[in-house]
Amino acid sequence: MAKDKVWQYLQKVLAQDQVAHLTLIDPDPLNQSPEEAAKIAKLAMDAGSDAIMVGGSTAQGILDKTILAIKKAVKKPVILFPGNVNGVSPHADAIFFMSLFNSTNPYFL
Repeated sequence: MAKDKVWQYLQKVLAQDQVAHLTLIDPDPLNQSPEEAAKIAKLAMDAGSDAIMVGGSTAQGILDKTILAIKKAVKKPVILFPGNVNGVSPHADAIFFMSLFNSTNPYFL
């Protein structure tokens, strides 16, 4: 999916269904291979999920392989849900930018 189309796609889903379901897959190689992650993504799509989020702490190589395997298995967006800098890949369709607002000191906000 084209990167600029993910936002439009999610807006369309929300307008139509009033809700969107995104499945989070952790690409941890100790839990599953990229191929197994792709099977999980396919099952999630078959169950009605609207997109796949990929996130967790992992090495870049396994993240890229997992995203590519998922994108081969499903046609809906793959969105990064990074826990740190290792959670970024050029192969995903989009990325959630996260910022932690958990401080009483404005310096950290």
